[in-house]
Formats: sequence, structure tokens, C-alpha cells
Amino acid sequence: MPMSGAINGDPDDLRRGGFPAWPLPLDAAGAGVARSLVKTMFGVLGMPSQVTYDVAVAISELATNAYVHALGGDAADPGTACRPELWAYLRWGTRPEVVLKVFDTALWRGPFAYGPTRPPPESEGGRGLEVVHALTAEYGGHWGMQRTRARLGARAALGKAVFLTLPIPPGCPAALLRPLPSTPQEVVRRVYGLVTSRGLGRVQATAGHGMAVICLRAGVHVWVHPDSLTYRLPGRGRVRHSLCDAVEVVEQVVAHCADVDARGR
Repeated sequence: MPMSGAINGDPDDLRRGGFPAWPLPLDAAGAGVARSLVKTMFGVLGMPSQVTYDVAVAISELATNAYVHALGGDAADPGTACRPELWAYLRWGTRPEVVLKVFDTALWRGPFAYGPTRPPPESEGGRGLEVVHALTAEYGGHWGMQRTRARLGARAALGKAVFLTLPIPPGCPAALLRPLPSTPQEVVRRVYGLVTSRGLGRVQATAGHGMAVICLRAGVHVWVHPDSLTYRLPGRGRVRHSLCDAVEVVEQVVAHCADVDARGR
């Protein structure tokens, strides 16, 4: 499976180990577009039809929230608003998972409670995150929110992503996918390309003694070893991943840097 680092909207790139991203419309149609994209991606992965339907519902709720709360619903100004984005990738770890994220640039002050906030009984809306919570829990996944930076466009705007994860069911064709071995040099190029495209300023990479070190900023480093990928954030120990989880590592360090930048504002 090639370690593609390109940003594109090809659903098949997900199966190949890529990190596709799509802009969502600046209107209520975003929910339908996101739902359709999930169906296409899950079709490529051979996911069960009921799982596909439920996850499509969950992601459409996140896209709706981005439109209503981030863009202001019908009050959104298409001339100034930043488009929400839908991202997807596979995370390997101890079991293969699909990770889906809906990004928007709405202000988030945090901290975030990892659970649904129930609206008043008489409310006609506001239950989208309850739906996401229930559907992801049913399949053994989870959801949450993190600060991060945009992937599309030229500004790498600061914002947040609401994400959900879904373990790939045993017996599903996607469960048989195995990332092909990648050389440390390929992983270094991929990590470097992904982090430099996210507006993090000057990123330095050095190599020697059988490994490479990518320094994003003080205290934030990624080490690429011949058989593993590790990162360290201030106040936390090293976290180890396999070489095929470069996207997950990048997402974690970018989220940390975005959190620091947002607090600095």
C-alpha cells in the first residue's frame, strides 16, 4: 500500500493508505454530500450495508452541525466563510479502524466533554451528537473533538475537527488490507509533507544514527526509526506507532500545535 501524501478527493485513495479530503458546500447540502461520500468510501472498502448506512447518518449530523453552528446556517456569508472539510484515513494500531473527521473554523473554547449534551425535551433539534454517540458506541468506535488546522486551501486555517472512529468488522474485505512495507525514507517524506502543508511554520528534519528526527517546534518531535514511528509532546512521554500510521501521528502533533496556537490567541 503506497504511502501517498497527496490531498485529493479520490475515495479509492483511502483503501490505498491515503488521506483524502473533500470541501463541503457552504449550505445545507453539505450533509447530503458528506453522506454520499461516506457511502462511496465504504463501498470501496466493502463495509456492510447497515454499518455504511449508520455511519453515513452520523457523518451527515456532523456536517449539519458544521453548517448550522460554524457557518451560522442561513446567515452564512459565502463570500467570507471557510468551507467545512471532510477527511478520512485508516488507522492500524492493534486493529484496523476507519477515521472520519469534519473540520470547520468555528471558535471552540474547550475543554470538550466527550459525550452528548441532551437538549430540553421540547426541543426540535440539538440531538445530532446524541445520534453520533449512539451509532459509534454500537459498533465499538468512539468520537470526540480536537483543535486542528485546515487541509484544503492556501491558509491552513485554525479550527476544529469533530471525529469518529469505526473498527473494521471481521470478515469485511477491508479487514484483510495490510499496509505494504515502507522505507523510513518514504515515511520521513510523507510526515514532512503533511506537517509542512498545515501552516506550522518552519519544520526541520535531520537524519543520522539510523533514524530521522522531524522537529515541528520546541518540545514537539517525531522520530522515524527503521521499524517504528514515535512522537513526543511537552509534558507527555513518547508514543509509539508502526510506520504505516504516519497520518495518525501527524494528526496528533498538528492537534497539539493548534491547541497551543489557539490558547496563545
